[in-house]
Parts: sequence; structure tokens; C-alpha cells
Amino acid sequence: MGRTGGRRPAPDTGQSRARGRITRMFPPGTGAGPGDGVAADGYEVARRIVPQRAIDDALRLLHLDLLDQGASAERLGEWLWSLHWFPHLIWRDEITQLAAALPEMWRTGTMCDPQILLQFPHTGPAPDVTFHVDQEPAWAGERRYSHIVGVALSPWRQDNGGLLVEAEGRAVPVELDPGDVVVMAPDLPHSGGVNLTGGVRYGVYFRWLA
Repeated sequence: MGRTGGRRPAPDTGQSRARGRITRMFPPGTGAGPGDGVAADGYEVARRIVPQRAIDDALRLLHLDLLDQGASAERLGEWLWSLHWFPHLIWRDEITQLAAALPEMWRTGTMCDPQILLQFPHTGPAPDVTFHVDQEPAWAGERRYSHIVGVALSPWRQDNGGLLVEAEGRAVPVELDPGDVVVMAPDLPHSGGVNLTGGVRYGVYFRWLA
């Protein structure tokens, strides 16, 4: 996850289309309850929220773009180091419909640029995990993120570089299946892991300003 910019609002259906199960997964001591949305220094996982059709639409968009536009080493390197993949596609309907499937309480505020994230298999020595918190875009001024939502388009596992959050001084893996989402407080330290598998991990992050 990296920096974001832009301020174009995503389409809002005005209805919650969540069909899945929300699981309380806040670190001990936060004082949060299941209906709180997200707590300071906490996170929450919701299962089977985004429909498979929407996931397929998003993945098809990315893969057809690669076939049509190609992928030079320079282009891939730029996306890899910026942690923002396919920046020219982030406001396509196939991407924003992922956000439209979220519970309404997670779609409040001003939506920033979506972040498409791909994590390829790692080569070489495994790096140390470095936690961070996300930086608001420069145009936000004094406004701060209210919450951050990650949508899994493929399995997120500890061995394929899935999300890690810092809780009580240790790295806690947040494992998701396609269609699952995680909502995080903006001050929750987090990081991607190391992809030791042969596959690519796919996801999209959405951030809202208070």
C-alpha cells in the first residue's frame, strides 16, 4: 500500500449490498464492538462481501489491458516500485464497482484514488517486514483518512505476501479469500508480506477522507 491522490468520487448506489459475514478481529484492548465499523488501532474482516462476478470483471479488465497494451520491463518496474498498478484503470467501472459492493458505513466520506495492487513472486533473500501508515494525498490539506478498505481479488495468504498488521508488537497475518474485505483504521501499522509462491496476489485498496 502506498500513497494516493485524486479526488474523483466513486459511484454510490445508496444501498448496502453486503451479503457476507463480518468477523470481529480487533486487537485486544481496543474496546471496539462488532457494530463500530472500525476502531482506532484496529481492523475488521468481512467475508464474501464482493460478488464473484465483480471480481471476474476487475481481473478481466487488468488481463485484457496487458494483452492490448503490453508490459515493458520499464512499465512493470515503475508500477512495482510505486505499488500502484494500472493507474490508468483505477476509475473504470470494473474497479469502482468493487467499492460499491461494500457496506454503506464503509463508503462514507470523500473517496481517494483507488489503488490496484499486484504482488509477484519474490526472488532473493526475504526482506524484513517494515510497517507503515498510509499518507493522505497532498490535496487533502488537514483532512485525514477515516478508514482504509482492502478487497481481495485472489487469495491473500501469509505465504503469498498477504496483508500483515502490527498488533501488540508482532506481525499478524490477515488472510482473505476472493471477495473478502478488510477495513482498517488509518493509524494501524501494516505491510505486505513476502510472496514465496508461484502465483500473483491481486487486490484493490480504497481510502476515504473524513
